[in-house]
Amino acid sequence: MHCDVVYVPWHRFLHLSWIYPWVHKHHHRQLAPTRGTIDGINTHPFEFLPGIYLHMLCLYLIPSHIAGICLFLTLTSFMASLNHARWAVRIPYVFDVRYHDLHHQINKCNYAQYVMWWDVLLGTHRTKDHITGRISSKN
Repeated sequence: MHCDVVYVPWHRFLHLSWIYPWVHKHHHRQLAPTRGTIDGINTHPFEFLPGIYLHMLCLYLIPSHIAGICLFLTLTSFMASLNHARWAVRIPYVFDVRYHDLHHQINKCNYAQYVMWWDVLLGTHRTKDHITGRISSKN
């Protein structure tokens, strides 16, 4: 989704060594989040509020009908919850819960919240195969 184009840089910023321990580390205490929305929104206020405003920025930059806005907010909320529920939900080449799950285990990859395209483009997309060495991680 288009929101990840602004979310990925923000999320990568939160992983910088000088800010991570103070802000984003709290969210990563769950190495294998299972509680869906509860684990998804379990973030520091400095992370949560800008994250909400990034979604609003996307809606401002791409004006939509009220039905489109409602669909966008519903889908992004649902997908963010799925990312923290460990359910095996996968849309090939678009969305896979396992990618965000891997991000919680090895937090220097898979920064996107909704679609993997931005991580692939930026070279930060990884799968379990990358980590176990079955695929070269030259991406």
